Amino acid sequence: MNQFAEDLLWVVNSPSLIAPGATHSPISPAQIDRPRLTSFMNEGLSKKVGPYFERLILYWLIHIRSVEIVAHGEQVRVDGRTLGEMDFLFVDELGRLTHWEVAVKFYLYLPDEPLRGSRFVGPNSSDSFERKTTRLYEHQLALSKKVRDDVVVREALMKGCLFYPPGIHSVREFPRWMSANHERGIWVRRRDLEKLAHPSEEYRILRKPYWLSACPANGEHASAMDWNDFVSEVDRQMAQYQRPVFAARRENSVEAAEPTAPSFSRFFIVPDDWPGE
Repeated sequence: MNQFAEDLLWVVNSPSLIAPGATHSPISPAQIDRPRLTSFMNEGLSKKVGPYFERLILYWLIHIRSVEIVAHGEQVRVDGRTLGEMDFLFVDELGRLTHWEVAVKFYLYLPDEPLRGSRFVGPNSSDSFERKTTRLYEHQLALSKKVRDDVVVREALMKGCLFYPPGIHSVREFPRWMSANHERGIWVRRRDLEKLAHPSEEYRILRKPYWLSACPANGEHASAMDWNDFVSEVDRQMAQYQRPVFAARRENSVEAAEPTAPSFSRFFIVPDDWPGE
């Protein structure tokens, strides 16, 4: 399995971050033509996570679902003003003209004080779950109403992961539109990084756009490191870029009688003064 295939499976099969969200069927590895997928992705490969995620969705719609794409990234203009753009307009398997707005997001839970009214903020703390979903449902999905009267289905598709400090396993109340059945990870401040130290395990720092699937395919885009090398690289990147670091930990079971598929977990390390104001 290559990185593109791993990420495509995650895009389609991972749980939604939102409810209600777009409904669709899962896919299996056997449905993926890997050479075609690799060629398709390399033709329009972006270093940004969002466009990379969108291109995987475009491949899925065209080459697996075989739906008719009417528009992708089409600007909406009314009275000479650009109001935004529609992510996907397509005719689904039931013949319904469908408008999809899509997003991939990673948010960190703040257990103490909310930031600007939100407890779920992005690694870039100017972003929050509430801010994004309000725009998604109240602005972006409404764009097609201004220029198309034949759209039958309007849905949002948001995938991603929510990260919690160690020891926090439940939240008293989720924000509007957040699905309780979401993918979870951990975040720690740099000063608490030792809490994640496991000498027998491997660590990788994930680089964009390959933030999607939890299993880095064969270390293709992220080299495996032991704990000491990993900590050194975290410190180097934080000093250079002054921003959170996204990483994965591979659990190496030395006690198992038979080899099993590796288990990966993902986590953010943030500067001690994150999220700031």
